[in-house]
Amino acid sequence: MIKEKINVKYYIRKDNQKIFFDYKKIAEPGKKAWLVDTIDRTEEFTAFTNKGKVSKPQRSRYEEVNEEAERKLQERLALKAQTKIYLPRAIELAKVVDKAFEDKMNDLFLEYDYIEEGDFDDSKTPGWVTIKVKTSHSNWYDNDDVFNAPSTYYYQVPVEAEKEARELQAIRKKHQGDDTFSFWKCDYYKREVRVADHPNS
Repeated sequence: MIKEKINVKYYIRKDNQKIFFDYKKIAEPGKKAWLVDTIDRTEEFTAFTNKGKVSKPQRSRYEEVNEEAERKLQERLALKAQTKIYLPRAIELAKVVDKAFEDKMNDLFLEYDYIEEGDFDDSKTPGWVTIKVKTSHSNWYDNDDVFNAPSTYYYQVPVEAEKEARELQAIRKKHQGDDTFSFWKCDYYKREVRVADHPNS
């Protein structure tokens, strides 16, 4: 028995009962997907046979969903097998990136007001390059009396380590959801630039 947590999200068209895993493909060519009436579902699978099939008690009523779960399982197992190769590489890359920070440790956070200072890009921070961007999902922005745009965070590394940082980030992203990959072992210093139209409270 193989124990893995696999989630399968799918869409069922109400007009013809066809199942789709890609939301963009539920409409006919030239039509808008959001105009199609669908039922959105997610099924979780946690047990598979040694041959990689969904266990009988957990099988979906839709064979396409079972097959998608089995396909995702094989992807997950293949990814875990690669951990032995990629984790040591990720650790070495993190060391290179961290070393590039040695002379810049006092300059790791910056607040940038895009209302006053205009759009942000790497030209505003010479010597640094952005390798990851995230937007805040704080519930604070959902309040009726809040009219500010969500903050955006740019994570930067010294330009000298850009190549290594991008390779490292690609490895970490690839292994998201892989519980055998030790992300903490290959964590690395990042400069955080918060771009917002309001102070950080």
